[in-house]
Amino acid sequence: MESLAIVLRQLADFVVYGISGLAAAYYYYTHQKKELPGGFWGAAFVAIIGAVLVTMLAGLEAWFIRLVSWLMQPKFGDVLLVRVNLITAFIGAFLFVYILNRINQNRTRR
Repeated sequence: MESLAIVLRQLADFVVYGISGLAAAYYYYTHQKKELPGGFWGAAFVAIIGAVLVTMLAGLEAWFIRLVSWLMQPKFGDVLLVRVNLITAFIGAFLFVYILNRINQNRTRR
């Protein structure tokens, strides 16, 4: 009975990887209308591999959770280095540069 639960849990994991990969491929292929190598199915395959690899990498000894916690409140011991959430600062900076690029009609430099 316990082995059946393990198999069902792994099957559920594969379903989640598949759905997330298909969703990413659908978004880029259909909504963004990007030309992707291998078309929709090639993009879905690469997205599923990416979902598995990033999940495995993020789960190694919970280093990712510790890193995100430190980026949200950067401190050594009990001393805060800065009072700025570094994650939101970088997301905001890149978002506004992206918007500026889109206002400039996505031109490239010469």
